[in-house]
Amino acid sequence: MRQVTLKIPDKDYEFFIRLVKNLKFVKLADENISTDPEARLTPAQRKTWANIKKGFEELKLVEQGKLQTRPASDFLAELKTEGLL
Repeated sequence: MRQVTLKIPDKDYEFFIRLVKNLKFVKLADENISTDPEARLTPAQRKTWANIKKGFEELKLVEQGKLQTRPASDFLAELKTEGLL
């Protein structure tokens, strides 16, 4: 049996893995390869991604009127009075 190492662009990875998994003559070195892009993130990247998703969820709630916001000027004034700005 021969082994081949491929470099696949991130944008094409999920498609490529689905394709290869359907070829009976191909054996993947890691049978647990996930097509979920989040599964390939490092712990630090997962934390960052979770924060980004949380931000988008909060944005949706603001747009639906379910979460209140405050003007940026109020926020900046608070930082200034606390000596953080």
